[in-house]
Amino acid sequence: MAGEKEMQVFRALGLGSTRRSILMLVLVWILNVAWLGVNYFWSLVPVSVLVAIPVLLLLYALVALVAYVYWGVKGVREQDEPYANVMVGVIVAITLIYLSYTLLDALLSVSK
Repeated sequence: MAGEKEMQVFRALGLGSTRRSILMLVLVWILNVAWLGVNYFWSLVPVSVLVAIPVLLLLYALVALVAYVYWGVKGVREQDEPYANVMVGVIVAITLIYLSYTLLDALLSVSK
């Protein structure tokens, strides 16, 4: 359970609502993919680092999926929030899992 101090930190970061946190999740994913693209095309880092980034994005999306389900169901039980919030979070997280897996597969096929 997040305490009052943690909730203040989340609110200060603008992550107090489900919409904002989903937006931040997608924004972070896009920025990580952009960073990967810049490093890949300019060959600034070795291939092992380029492969590690999609793996980390995949792990991040899996953690996001678990978090959205956990806190979404908790919100439904405790505050009678609609299930639509849970579904939107799950759909976004599953989409990011798919995109991260596709990106990882593409990088592995290019690096061979």
